[in-house]
Amino acid sequence: MSSRFTTRSLRTLSYKAFDIKRDEMMATYNDLNSLDDWFLRQAIDQAERGISIEDQRIPQTVALLGQPSIYLYATSIFDGEVGNGGVQQFFDNSSGALAPIVRDALQDMLLPKCADIMSRIIDAFGAPFPVSQFDRMDRIDSDPALQIILNEAYDAIDVWSSDYILARERYAKNNHLLK
Repeated sequence: MSSRFTTRSLRTLSYKAFDIKRDEMMATYNDLNSLDDWFLRQAIDQAERGISIEDQRIPQTVALLGQPSIYLYATSIFDGEVGNGGVQQFFDNSSGALAPIVRDALQDMLLPKCADIMSRIIDAFGAPFPVSQFDRMDRIDSDPALQIILNEAYDAIDVWSSDYILARERYAKNNHLLK
């Protein structure tokens, strides 16, 4: 009984699929929303393949494109969570595993106040930062000081503010991901 696909042909199909995604990404997007949509599609594709964000924080299709794409990916996930339910929602969900990357991204995007509050939250969790959603939730539930910092972050980080959006947009343009 012979298999229709050999290991080599499956690998070739995989590379071709990645080339399509890479070519799609290598296009310079006209606006931040379109770029964010592409990043979110990568997160969805990863989840549909059964890969948890806790096991692989950055999809390979994004990681291979370099640090600017990693930072924009992480902040697009962060923006969705924070915009929907605040900073605590980000940390309560599996996407909170991205917190150290988000902090570094916010620093690189010249959003020091946002990066500082993220640093305070990350530091409050202790080292090493808990990747597990359940470990973070247990810590939040049992640490009143951490809850206070998260409440402060709710008011301090506004992902809908023009300063925040323009900083992300400028970062994407400076790194040739937007026209």
